[in-house]
Amino acid sequence: MRIKRSNKRKREVQVLYILFPLLLIVAILFLKDYEMAHSPKITKEKIQLETPTKISYDDIYVKMITEGKQAIYTDSVMSIYTTKEYGIPKLVYVYRNELTEPQKNDNFYLHVFLKSDSLFKQPQKSTFLSLNFKPQQEAEVLEIDGRHFYLFKKTLSHPNYLGDLIQTRDISHINTGRLTPGGGRSKQANNLKMNDTMVVHIQNNLDVISISISEQNFNKIRKKRNAAVKNGVLLTSENDLVPAKININTGFESKAEIRLKGDWTDHLKHPNKWSYRVILNDEQTMYGMRKLSIQHPMVRNYAWEWLFNKVIKDNDLIGLRYDFAKVNLHIKRRDSVKKISMGIMALEESFDKILIENNRRREGLILAFDESLIWKDREKQFAFRLDPSAKSKSLQSIANAPIRVYNEGKVLTDPKLSKQLNIAKDLLDGLREGKFLISEVFDMEKLTTFVAISNLFGGYHGLFPHNLRIYYNPITNKLEPISFDSNSGEKLTEILQYPFYENDQVYLNLLAEKLKIVSSEAFINAFMKKHDRELKSLLRTLNTEYKTGIDLSILEYNSNFIKKKLSPSDVIVSSLVEYNDKFMEISVNNVSEFTVEIAGLEHSDGKKLSKTRSPSIIAAGETKNVSFDLDESFINAFVSKKNKKSEFRFPKDLKKIRVPYQIMGTANPRKGTISPFGRSTKLVAQIANYKTSFSANYLNFNFIKSDTSLKKITIEKGQYLLEKTLIIPKGFSVIIESGVELDFRNNASLISYSSIECKGTKTAPVKFYSTDGTGSGIFVTNAAEKSVFNYCHFGNLSNPSSTIWELSGAVNFHESEIEIKNSLFEKNRCEDALNIIRSSFSISNTTFKNSQSDAFDGDFVKGTLSHCKFYNSGNDGIDVSGSQIFLKDIYIENSLDKGISAGENSTISGSEINILGGEIGIVSKDLSTVTLSQVTLFDAKLGFSAFQKKTEYGKGSISIENLSFGNIEAKHLIETGSQLLIDNVPVKTVSNSVIDQLYGKKYGKSSS
Repeated sequence: MRIKRSNKRKREVQVLYILFPLLLIVAILFLKDYEMAHSPKITKEKIQLETPTKISYDDIYVKMITEGKQAIYTDSVMSIYTTKEYGIPKLVYVYRNELTEPQKNDNFYLHVFLKSDSLFKQPQKSTFLSLNFKPQQEAEVLEIDGRHFYLFKKTLSHPNYLGDLIQTRDISHINTGRLTPGGGRSKQANNLKMNDTMVVHIQNNLDVISISISEQNFNKIRKKRNAAVKNGVLLTSENDLVPAKININTGFESKAEIRLKGDWTDHLKHPNKWSYRVILNDEQTMYGMRKLSIQHPMVRNYAWEWLFNKVIKDNDLIGLRYDFAKVNLHIKRRDSVKKISMGIMALEESFDKILIENNRRREGLILAFDESLIWKDREKQFAFRLDPSAKSKSLQSIANAPIRVYNEGKVLTDPKLSKQLNIAKDLLDGLREGKFLISEVFDMEKLTTFVAISNLFGGYHGLFPHNLRIYYNPITNKLEPISFDSNSGEKLTEILQYPFYENDQVYLNLLAEKLKIVSSEAFINAFMKKHDRELKSLLRTLNTEYKTGIDLSILEYNSNFIKKKLSPSDVIVSSLVEYNDKFMEISVNNVSEFTVEIAGLEHSDGKKLSKTRSPSIIAAGETKNVSFDLDESFINAFVSKKNKKSEFRFPKDLKKIRVPYQIMGTANPRKGTISPFGRSTKLVAQIANYKTSFSANYLNFNFIKSDTSLKKITIEKGQYLLEKTLIIPKGFSVIIESGVELDFRNNASLISYSSIECKGTKTAPVKFYSTDGTGSGIFVTNAAEKSVFNYCHFGNLSNPSSTIWELSGAVNFHESEIEIKNSLFEKNRCEDALNIIRSSFSISNTTFKNSQSDAFDGDFVKGTLSHCKFYNSGNDGIDVSGSQIFLKDIYIENSLDKGISAGENSTISGSEINILGGEIGIVSKDLSTVTLSQVTLFDAKLGFSAFQKKTEYGKGSISIENLSFGNIEAKHLIETGSQLLIDNVPVKTVSNSVIDQLYGKKYGKSSS
């Protein structure tokens, strides 16, 4: 029997051994689920960055619509309600049916009439506040029992109302409706009274704190306050403390010391609501605090600081206890007591070991950067009535601020704390001197969570260096941030960062992860749900004295601002650097504010194109060249539809390649494209070259005589080598005397921004040439006066060019009036022997011989050619675009393309035109007109042609009188719509496209 009982107990024990771990696991899982269900923390998975945050508490509006108690207007189409969202008074327009276009888009007019003129901040002409507004977005859609309602909301706020947020109790009535732009009122509802249910006086149930102080000590405080208001800042010391007595209506009583607190005088300007630092005696505590501040709620933006600290503490960060109470100041006189009612004041925990213990941390140091240098400098600045720019950069710099430790006396007398101070101080000093990265000294989970929440709340102020409060955790040997003075409730204009974060990728990557979490609707809804009831109760209490609230649209805005920063329209800008069949190199510019990770290359259809490799990390704002080893089957991903052949065709197939990447910490994969035209690898050299290419250097040439006082440059008779480009600046007169010979070598050119006068003679011409064929040519641009070239020879020259710039002519004039007489252009080795652009000109008694391509090319010019001869042009003799020219006594022989060509709405007129040999005589295209008389045309393949080449222009036309014609293979080729008149008689046109027979296909020279 005993044996059996023993075995039974043994089995029972065995069962318990088996069940206990299972029960423990179930309990842990239950607690974990419970915690997740009741905590504002969420995980990073399944957070959408591409979906805008929209905070909507439908229960408020469901109750409003179903109960109808807050309606101030109702008809068959629309109702208007008054409500509050966390203390923010709003008017809500609710439509019952699908919206028409006017109902979606018409403007709202809203005129709010106040009960008293004393509620206006300043007198105004109208008797109402105009709150007219446009629908900024689509109406919110609310579903109730299968029916859809469409809501437009308007915050009741105006800058000329005393307190900005307009309280319904102050409103006499409103007039409102809709306005069709340019069409008057499409709907109106006037003289609407506020619903009585919205005008309720709420008694607050806050504790009442009484501070008793002697009249002598109060006078000391008042003197200090008045001096601070006068000086613009408050400077405090421990000598300012005076004895006081604290009583709370709950029965609490304690002796204490108090002084004024605050740096800026916003803490002191109100006649009664001055901010105080309170230190209780004998280790006593009130509300669990021994040191605290009592201050005007305005200095921390009312309830925003309360909510911010709640969320901070929810996320296991060190937050301050922050609450509100009614406060009275009792001034004790010899035989009486004067009571000063301070009204509702904010209570803010100060910095000591109780704060740390309340946040479930081991006792450790609290440090800050001493602000005294900053405020003393500002006091001096204000005393001398100087602008903010007069502040001392060194005194205001965190680099020079002494490190301050709270409870210094205890720390310095405790060996353990004193040792911790040395460690913590070294960490901070090393951080601000750049010896440490921020991730090496701070707890990164805590810090990045703190910064992320500060961004969500718009807490700029708490991240200013002089507002930092830092806990040294003796267990982890890491620093942790302490929430202080965030002044939350502001819209973001940039992503906020903790000081000293620069160049720390660990910090940036983890911050991106935390920003993604806090910007999610789930995170915001979690903490709003958790604190909803308490926050609403608090706001009702505050509104017994103040007109304030929590505007959820700020959290919504900041959430979406963060999302846009984490997922901008473009994160990387990539361009091709180099490619062959084994690898591809691209330049990647990270244009975001966070670190990017690039994994490889993909085809647009998702196929991998590069071999597996370690991801490339590119910091915010960094540009880096990244090389990819291409997969062996890379080429097979690109198949020509035309010839079914696998080949990579640049740049067409580059558009099919994607660069997969993500901002580190966001788990949000994206893909970028590659531009075929990247930034030059020689950009710096090219810029330097560009800057020097057009800089005046005439003083460097010993054959140039200059008089800077007279702005005169002279080249006297002689033979000179020009082996580097000569650049003449604007505003000079340039004289080249007869008999000057310039031999251009080594790609040298003459570039002048001033007019040039060449005084050649028949017996002593001015010669520009290149004996070895390495010289370039001449460029005159933007000259203020007319240039004159008389008896000049231009031979064996090429077009001016450099690594970044080139022209088409051996001799070029741009926006510079020019006259050329008695000159010769011969054997010039470029596209045009003479190119004139956007200038007026006159050319006479000049010969063009053996030009490599066009002899004369005019672009958008106006001028005359007379008594000129053109021999053996490699392309056209005379070619103009967008120009008006007159020809007189012109001889053209053996042009390899056209003798005369008019294009792009040009006009050519003249007489005594002789064309002999060559391919084509005269061409008019693209809305151009050629009108010539006394024309001789012999021995050409095609006489005349008129047609349209460019779709943006029209047909061409030619009119010839007194034509002598002979030995022409085809007399004319005229496209339908164009025309050729010979002695005013139109010739037959052809319907087929003329251009198909020109440009070397049957007539003329190929333009390719």
